[in-house]
Amino acid sequence: MITKLQIKKIHTLKNVLKMDDDAYNDMLFDFGVETSKDLPFAAAQILIEILEAKAIEMNCWKVKPTKYIDLKRDEKMASPAQLRMLEGVWRDICYFDTDKFAKESLRIFLHKNFHTDDLMFLTKKKASKAIQAIIQIKKNVKSAATL
Repeated sequence: MITKLQIKKIHTLKNVLKMDDDAYNDMLFDFGVETSKDLPFAAAQILIEILEAKAIEMNCWKVKPTKYIDLKRDEKMASPAQLRMLEGVWRDICYFDTDKFAKESLRIFLHKNFHTDDLMFLTKKKASKAIQAIIQIKKNVKSAATL
């Protein structure tokens, strides 16, 4: 589920780019939705990246450094990309739209299923398994909803 922060960022970028409603609606249509509020978390991130790339190209936007990129990690530990992916797929199945709830519920999931107190302590192997487990949960929820 898209977050309020993502919605705000999408609309900010739309305004920075001076994008008209038809072009914006065409982009949303490409994602299979009519409004940004209907985007899943991961799709919203992709849309943000597309809009940011256009805004950077037009010299009207600067991007903050990617989350977790500056971490000094042992090569056995989860990569910054895995940590971001884990948070992203978790937000897709998270049923409350708050960062605090998402963070705490992810910690509970990791502790219960992978005996890890925080995603920062995950190894590459455990992070990969956690991502696959969450993706499977997402698939199960979708298939149960269609019944």
